[in-house]
Amino acid sequence: MPEESPAASGPADAQPQVDGDESEPGGLGAEATPELLPAREPFRSLMRWLGLAEQGAGIFLLVVILILVLWQIIQRWLPSGFAWTGEIARFGMVWATFVMAGYLLAHDAHIAIKVVDLVLPVRVLGAVKLLGHLMITVVCAVMMYGVFDFMAHDRGQVTAAAEVPLTVIYTVVAFGFASTALRGVLAMLVIDLPEIRDGARAET
Repeated sequence: MPEESPAASGPADAQPQVDGDESEPGGLGAEATPELLPAREPFRSLMRWLGLAEQGAGIFLLVVILILVLWQIIQRWLPSGFAWTGEIARFGMVWATFVMAGYLLAHDAHIAIKVVDLVLPVRVLGAVKLLGHLMITVVCAVMMYGVFDFMAHDRGQVTAAAEVPLTVIYTVVAFGFASTALRGVLAMLVIDLPEIRDGARAET
């Protein structure tokens, strides 16, 4: 009997091809922390679109800041320039901070030192995170009230150089506090309370 060559394998022995578009965990473009989203529609889609809008606004503001700062450097060698470039760049940094605050909370991407996370049981850790998210929500609600109070007493003031109405500045800040408070409430409902109730890590 002639021996069969190992290379002459039939169709049953063929190895399936792996599609190249399947992303591995931790690969390029993968998120370290999934976005915090509610389970039910249409709220899940609305929060996802809100996150995309915040991300787009943050990218746009960073590009604007870069262009304005570069223009400030260029206009040093020009006979005249625009006085409002520095002011808009500073406000752009403030706006980017508040616009991205809620987005970063939804991705658990704010700067934090996580020590108790490694030693506490899940239920106790859930209670600690619940307290933290509750404080974030309350503080944002109080600050949002203060912003609306400023807007209510505004007398048409504008900025010094660009003459941007202060109500525009306050509106972006109020949006940032509202978005962060909304993500704080969502974190309590989706992550903290289920972890306290079930004693297991909640998945978003």
